[in-house]
Amino acid sequence: MKYFKLTLIGLFIGACSGSISTDFFGDSQSEIGMMPVNEPYTSSRISADTMESDSISQGEYILKSAYGSVDVSSSNFDDKVSEFQNLVKQYGGNITDTYLSSNYQGLKNFSITVNVPAEDFDLFLIDVENIKKFSQISVNANDVTTYVLDIDSRLSSLLNEKKALDEIKLEAKTTSERLEVQNQLRYVNQDIERLKGQKEFYENATSYSTLTLNVREGSGISLFSWNYYFQRSLNWIEGIVGLTVSLGLILLPVYIIFRLSKKIRKKD
Repeated sequence: MKYFKLTLIGLFIGACSGSISTDFFGDSQSEIGMMPVNEPYTSSRISADTMESDSISQGEYILKSAYGSVDVSSSNFDDKVSEFQNLVKQYGGNITDTYLSSNYQGLKNFSITVNVPAEDFDLFLIDVENIKKFSQISVNANDVTTYVLDIDSRLSSLLNEKKALDEIKLEAKTTSERLEVQNQLRYVNQDIERLKGQKEFYENATSYSTLTLNVREGSGISLFSWNYYFQRSLNWIEGIVGLTVSLGLILLPVYIIFRLSKKIRKKD
């Protein structure tokens, strides 16, 4: 009995220390925030004439993303957007977000975010530039391999601890001893599941790379272009119509009241 309690206390102390460090590791990495804050973060800005985004990081688990923009003419805008979307499908990627807007000149800006298999990401960027040269692109990579290895190490220790507790549970001679072991096993199993979830997050996040692309229509067109004046004319017409309707809603009841009061006075 004395040996049993000493063994259990030793396992409990080891589990507490492992649980504290595991909680600290897990709490700082919720959802996308799971990426370690102090992890070295490298950024590579690439001109439109070069696409050397490889070898940014050398680890097995790399979180890679890119942000770029292209300028296209008004006549080719829709075609270039369609080409880009078709390219994403060819690479087995998926579109996660799109947003279409226009500026005061009536020129459109299409923002699209896509995920592409990580092993094909560099080739994908090259093919994007074959559709239209990047006016600007930034490729970022975050190596999280060290943290995945740390998870594996912690997971291995917890699994060994679980195995030892299972053996002690079999040797327990009283109900209270079995309950003590069962309680400790519950905390160990929780930590094991938490670490498995963190590793699964990293594996999923590093299997795909992300590109956010802005397709800008006719960027740099002069303020004296017909597009500019056409849009301004539409804005003026919209303003005049809005003002007319507003005045009508205000003046019509006043006019009706005036006519009614005039008729009443004539009758009197």
